[in-house]
Amino acid sequence: MTAAVVVRRLAALSGASAVAAGAYGAHGFKNSDPDDYQRVLFETANKYHFYHSLALLGAAHPANLLW
Repeated sequence: MTAAVVVRRLAALSGASAVAAGAYGAHGFKNSDPDDYQRVLFETANKYHFYHSLALLGAAHPANLLW
C-alpha cells in the first residue's frame, strides 16, 4: 500500500468523522440559544476539521495539484 493510498484513506475517515460530528452538533444543539458560545465554538471547530480533511485529500495527490 502506497503512502498516497494511506493518506487518502485517512482523509476519508477524517471527512466522515467531520460529517458525523456536524450532524451530532446540528441535532445536539437544536434546542440551545443560537448565540450560545459553545455552539459557535463547536461549529468553528467542525468547519476547520472539514477543511483539514480536504487538505489531507489534496495531500494524497501532490503531483496533480502542481500541474
